Amino acid sequence: MTTGKLLIRSACLIGLLFFISCNTEPLPLGEHEAIRTYVEFADGTNRGMYNPDIEKSGLPDEDFDATTAMVINWHRLPEDDASRDARVHYRMVHPQQSSWMLAEGESYEFWHREELVNRVIITDLQPNSVYEYKVKAEGMSFHFRTMPANLNQRPVTIVFTSDHQNPGWGENAHNNARMAALQKPDMFVVAGDFVNDEGVVSEQSAGRWEDYLNTLYGVNEGYFLYDLTIDDQQFSNTVIPHVSVVGNHETGEEHHIRWPADLYTSQPSYPQYVAANWLELLFHWPFKSEGFYSEYRPDHPNMNPEQVMEGFGQGGFGKLSFGDYLMLIGMDNSQNWEGEPDKGLRDWQGNLITDRWPWFETHHSTVRQDLWLKNLLEPEGGPSAGERYTHIIPVWHRGLFGTARQNMTFKNRNLLADWLPLLYRNGVKLIKEGHDHLYTRTVPLGISGELPVNSYLEKVVYEPLSPGWSAVFDEVYLDQYFSINTIMDSTSHEIVGWEYEGNYITPKEDGMIAIGHGGWAGGRREVGQRGGGNAGFWYVDPEKGGESFGGEESFHIHIVTLTSHEITTKAFHPNQLSNFEAGSTPVPISTFRRVLSADHWQVLDSQTGEWVRY
Repeated sequence: MTTGKLLIRSACLIGLLFFISCNTEPLPLGEHEAIRTYVEFADGTNRGMYNPDIEKSGLPDEDFDATTAMVINWHRLPEDDASRDARVHYRMVHPQQSSWMLAEGESYEFWHREELVNRVIITDLQPNSVYEYKVKAEGMSFHFRTMPANLNQRPVTIVFTSDHQNPGWGENAHNNARMAALQKPDMFVVAGDFVNDEGVVSEQSAGRWEDYLNTLYGVNEGYFLYDLTIDDQQFSNTVIPHVSVVGNHETGEEHHIRWPADLYTSQPSYPQYVAANWLELLFHWPFKSEGFYSEYRPDHPNMNPEQVMEGFGQGGFGKLSFGDYLMLIGMDNSQNWEGEPDKGLRDWQGNLITDRWPWFETHHSTVRQDLWLKNLLEPEGGPSAGERYTHIIPVWHRGLFGTARQNMTFKNRNLLADWLPLLYRNGVKLIKEGHDHLYTRTVPLGISGELPVNSYLEKVVYEPLSPGWSAVFDEVYLDQYFSINTIMDSTSHEIVGWEYEGNYITPKEDGMIAIGHGGWAGGRREVGQRGGGNAGFWYVDPEKGGESFGGEESFHIHIVTLTSHEITTKAFHPNQLSNFEAGSTPVPISTFRRVLSADHWQVLDSQTGEWVRY
């Protein structure tokens, strides 16, 4: 594995509008063709870095954002000459053509496979342009399209999904992949749980990741390499950019490693943290985007010393900035070790966490996402993100408002108290989630610092419904970790909202909506399963404009379209693939939008075809 600093070298100078050619011959490429290739975005600006040790920023900002920088990944057999392993030629081909340029990056061993993971970051690209690249001389040409500089150049289309969790690429999974590819989106965002690797570096995990990447990005039959036509020019093998968000199946030797209270095990000790993460090996973003070790430093008492690898262990959260129109934020909420550690926390069997992890209440998070998010959205001495960006979309895996998992308990308190008000203050309108394996859409939500008029607070305690929990917790523990303040209407005495540390969450027509994904391959669940019979129901109440359903019907992809004046969302079941392929009008699960100048969300009436108030 090469661990040297990433180099990007060009054979030519760059002009203001196009590349100026020169006489330097490009250095030779390798002899092996890519087996699979995929691209990502890179971003060096306004990263919200915060180092708690020195109470200052971390890595300095760089002068590029995700409209002008891309990451090219390709897997292939090692070259005889190792210097050619991570070498790629690229050039602009639209709207103008440039000379070929050379970029060199890094190579990593694809664990339990003969191939190498090669990765190059390319900066100084032109927005809204098409680039060609090759990894083999006289080999295949691949293309990618950079994002527009602004939304006046063109709208942006994003396909969201989650919980692929192959093996299990059944008919729904393949149809969803085909359907996603037919959108020719500007990016494909996965809200966690790609494969069931459980953080284990094994041949089985390697095979599952190989299957995932081959199905989407295999150079011969991958769904996400398509033909793009612009101005009557066709660009074959155009690669859909991949954006990875961390899920619970991507962390640790067990998928709940960051959730000690979730563990239900007869083993004498809990699993240790694995720094060498599959997602971090295979993708640049978000792990390498911010430059910090995660909350588990190499000297952390729960670190598995056999899995400490140089260059691995970065924080699994970050953001991508696209001009001044979009900030996409990926958070890792499969861990909740922010702020002060919980005291007296117990696992499913009623054992104190400190019986297994004695260090738990003293060795806590070394990278605080709440502090990073605060510095990102509301930097001291600078404009807020809400003032700078037209759209801000946060994405995380484990749903705050799901209906098939326990929520609104100790797991989400910090997120509801710290993340949500901060996002709301900065004008967030849409939040993307996963994890529950069903479809959810919350009512539009607003957050106030004052108790609404004609209301009062009442504490509600939710008894844990997951197997093994109810019998081991006493009333004191339930009151501490499973109680929630509800906002009650003084006249009807019905619940009209929820309170967290002085933040009052209530329905608001122009507020923010969270959408949870059923994914396209993970097993199905039903509303109310696995302890879901709690506050999640209130947030998806159909009478308030929400929705939740499970079963086979909840397989889907979600398409979000951004313009300078609105955000539109559509969800589609894979049974609509035939309509997409035939050019017929597909029937969405739901269609709604938020016109930024309006004071409410709108829903498309399927009967009349008109937009009506949400």
